[in-house]
Order: sequence, then C-alpha cells, then structure tokens
Amino acid sequence: MDLVKEADRYWDAKDDRVDQERLSLLLSLVPRGARVLVVDGGPGMLAERLQHAGFEVCMTEVSAHATARALAKGLRAQVCDTDTQSLPFPDAHFTCVISDSAIEHRFDHIRVFTECARVLAPGGIFLLLVPNIAHWRHRLQLLCGRWPEVRGAASDRCHLRFFALPELRALMRQHGFHVQHTTGYAALWVKGLWPSVCRAPGVKWIFSRLARAWPALFARDLLLSATKNGLQRAT
Repeated sequence: MDLVKEADRYWDAKDDRVDQERLSLLLSLVPRGARVLVVDGGPGMLAERLQHAGFEVCMTEVSAHATARALAKGLRAQVCDTDTQSLPFPDAHFTCVISDSAIEHRFDHIRVFTECARVLAPGGIFLLLVPNIAHWRHRLQLLCGRWPEVRGAASDRCHLRFFALPELRALMRQHGFHVQHTTGYAALWVKGLWPSVCRAPGVKWIFSRLARAWPALFARDLLLSATKNGLQRAT
C-alpha cells in the first residue's frame, strides 16, 4: 500500500465536514497561550479552530492535497510523512502537540510517538485521541468469534493499528510522558457501535457520560492528556 497516495485519494473525496463535538473536546484541553502543533491534521479543520481561538498553530499532513487545502485557509501547514520523515521542527519547539485520529492510520506509530516527544518542550502537553478497539461492542463480537469490522469505528478497514487503553498508557510511559487525564468520547454517530436508541434525547446524555467515566469500555475514542517529563515546565 502507498499510504501517501491513499491519503490523497481519501482527502480528494472528502469535504471538511467533521465531528465538531470531538474538536471542541480537544480544544478544551489545550493550555492557554500554547504554541501548538497538529500532527497529520488533514485539511486543517482542528488547526483552523485553534487559530480562530487565538493559538499560534502549525500542522503537518501526509497528503499534499489536504495540505494545499489547509494552506488555502491561511494555516501554517507542511507536507510530512511521519512514517519515513522527521517532523520539520527543532527539538522542544512546541508547548502542545496534538494527534487527533491519526496514528491508527500510520505504519510506524512508534516513530510518531518519538517525533511528538522530540518537538515537545519539557512540561508541555501531548493530546492523543485514537479509536478504542476495546469498546464493549467489539468485545461482544470477538466473544462470539467474529472480527468486529465496523465502519467508522476502531476496526474500520482503513485503520492499520489498533489500540486499547492499557497499551496507550504504556506507550506514553515508554516515550517519556506522564498521563494526567484520560477520558472518552462516545461518537454516537457511529451507527455500527451504537443502536439508534442511544442517540435519542436523554439517552444520548447517559451514554456520553458513560464514555467519559469508563472510556475503556464505552468510548469510541480514547483521549489522553499527558505532560512530557522534564525538569522545566513549558510556558
């Protein structure tokens, strides 16, 4: 598979519609005044919201097509294939690095962790959001002896890597991060994970709260907020 060509094809066929509730959740965790990097940011939907909120923000993206769309929005965007290239920034340059729904699409997710750690200043914040392969629906399907391929969920065929919460915490520790906060996002729009009743008024609130309280079981997306270990806190 040529991942660069696949990314170009994907973004050529997809517009800017995105789950704004998920982006709002990420924005709420970005420290005030942070210098932010969004890694594999697509056409820049998250980066654009960060910029509008007053943050100094840069982004990288593997797809040249998506990068061109980000540049057209006035964003500081560069093409970078994190499977084979280093992020084009010096060490400890940013005070917040965000990877949103990205590392599950990479061949070498370890390299992504390493590069995110390198460009983040000591004491800086790393926000990582990935789909949760241990969602209760996936567990039930595996218990029944079936691979839980669900479009739009962790097991979507476009994903190359699969993550559960214990592995993510271990990866954070191995790369010099201290996890401060873990939460989950239900993503109730994924119909293969959630029966329609879960999107009904009132019921939606319950399952959204369950995803935040017990992300390993009820969240479609796992969101970890971690600080980079170091003697000096980023400012």
